[in-house]
Amino acid sequence: MRVLDKLATFEGRSRFTTWAYKFAVLRAANAVRDRAWRSRDVHLDSLDALVTAEPGPGQYVEAIDLADAVRRAVATDLSPYQRRIVVALLVEGVPIDVLADRLGTTRNALYKTLHDGRKRLRASLTRSGHLDQIPERGAQ
Repeated sequence: MRVLDKLATFEGRSRFTTWAYKFAVLRAANAVRDRAWRSRDVHLDSLDALVTAEPGPGQYVEAIDLADAVRRAVATDLSPYQRRIVVALLVEGVPIDVLADRLGTTRNALYKTLHDGRKRLRASLTRSGHLDQIPERGAQ
């Protein structure tokens, strides 16, 4: 059914069977991943991984300072929704398709939220001196 839904996008740059096979492989991979996550809980409101992570004795002071800066930036510079998405995708490793299904949204909406959250985190860490300023595109 997915192949029929996408039939209008077939451009003939490859054999039809190769093009159709891509959909079958992607669908099967998504089904396997979804099944693996079906019985697992997704704790979207949990910031425990960021808040309770204690540095080990062998870690450097700079790493502790950076971890604290990231923790502060996540807590203060992200909206609650961005925080939930960033923590679920980047910290807890929830697959984006699973998260989209649980929240009743699309992958693209989550990608946009993740992009905006990363942008805010980078700006915060740049302001605090933990990251170097990235030159704007086209500027040299």
